[in-house]
Amino acid sequence: MTEKGNEKMKNKDPAGILLMILFAIQPVLDVVAYWTRNGRATPAGFIRLGILLLLPVWVLITTKEKKRFFLALAVAAVPCLLHVANNLRLGYLNPVYDLRYMASVLQMPVFALCFVMCIGDDDRKEAALKGFAIAAGLTLLFYILALISGTANVTYGKGMGYSGWVIDDNRNANSTNLVIYAALGLRLAFRSKRKWMSYSAPLAVTAVFLSVGTKACYFSIFVLLPAYFVFLLLEEKRSGERADRPLLALLILLTVFSAVIYPWTPRYRITEEQRKASRGQQGEIETTLLEQGIDISDMSPQERFENPRVKEVFEFYYWKYMGSMPDIFDRFGMDRVLMRYKMSTDVGKLIDARVIERNYAAMIFEDCDFLTKLTGYEATLAGTDGYYDLENDWHAIFYYYGYLGFVLYVGFVLAFLLKISRALIRDFRACLTTENLALGLTLVLILGLAHFSGATLRRPNVSIWLSLVLALCNYAVEGLHHETEHHCARV
Repeated sequence: MTEKGNEKMKNKDPAGILLMILFAIQPVLDVVAYWTRNGRATPAGFIRLGILLLLPVWVLITTKEKKRFFLALAVAAVPCLLHVANNLRLGYLNPVYDLRYMASVLQMPVFALCFVMCIGDDDRKEAALKGFAIAAGLTLLFYILALISGTANVTYGKGMGYSGWVIDDNRNANSTNLVIYAALGLRLAFRSKRKWMSYSAPLAVTAVFLSVGTKACYFSIFVLLPAYFVFLLLEEKRSGERADRPLLALLILLTVFSAVIYPWTPRYRITEEQRKASRGQQGEIETTLLEQGIDISDMSPQERFENPRVKEVFEFYYWKYMGSMPDIFDRFGMDRVLMRYKMSTDVGKLIDARVIERNYAAMIFEDCDFLTKLTGYEATLAGTDGYYDLENDWHAIFYYYGYLGFVLYVGFVLAFLLKISRALIRDFRACLTTENLALGLTLVLILGLAHFSGATLRRPNVSIWLSLVLALCNYAVEGLHHETEHHCARV
């Protein structure tokens, strides 16, 4: 081996290599989960749990800021311990399910802390981004192989989108992952300066997003492609280097194409099916009551509830619309459900499973004592072993981990956002790099999707990317801070 080769090997950073591998294997673990699913657990789940346990230990051993890192982990552990203690006080229904669920939620802040400690220089940052790029490439490869082999899982049903090698429980998570891969992956593709990669990346993103069929994927096209059009123009103004005009044209053409082709997409078919179901039933309550000579248009919710004939009709149709989740009536009673919905006749809301689940969780929370509201109730209470688990992340964290857990979790994210905000106020122009804009866009999309997807903060295969993005944002802000200090020192 040459002297140059020896020197290169000596300079290899084991931590950087481990970071790269950790991120690169994420889609591989998802595929393992697909092919080894058995209804209870998969090897991929145990591997991720092992990483969650071992990574903080490794960082604690290797970091120079042991005290700071340990204190941060201790703060994260406090709401978890109080949650467990309170459930022991009440009597656990299923501690294994609840603890496994809590570990999934805890992964994001723990991993974010680990990555902040690990990513301390450009080499580590590039290793992490390389791992992310490999993960994005493998995801695209697996998606293509699944379609070619005819083994791809459908998103909503036959002809209504394809998700690739993704288990049913992971379809929302997969959709969010695709958005994350595209949001940051486009920047990496454009940065490579390889024409074929720059042009093929937005083409691949558009093709996959159109075929998957989820709202997250389809509507992200109209965020990502125009955003990168603007980013490239800003980079041109900043650097003075002319942006690739054919690439800019391609981004606009793909955006327009995605809008024009909408009536032929899986997303359109899914939306139409939902609209038909809602339109076919909308007005049934009002019509039935009008036939009995009762007009409820000017009645308040309380007046509707107190009228026996009106209430009887509402009860019949509420059972019809929410019959797929009868436990809500058995558990809380029809009267309480009627008033929870304020005697609404909006069928779209009454048949929406996500709305039903949120109301179900809210009524459980209302019945809890103060300590349980403070620390959250056992996730198992949302039906049997979380059968009615919420599809909205922020709501789930609030109800399952209470005021304390929610405040600490949101506060953790806000700490990063405040740090980013201070950097923007300190030197706005210096922050406007394409890489920083890409990170900011990715972060906003992840936090937004956490409200709608229900598989962003509580799914380890997705939350790991939020941890990475927060750590990369932190590194970018730290870099700007050091540059500013260095500039001031020179002045």
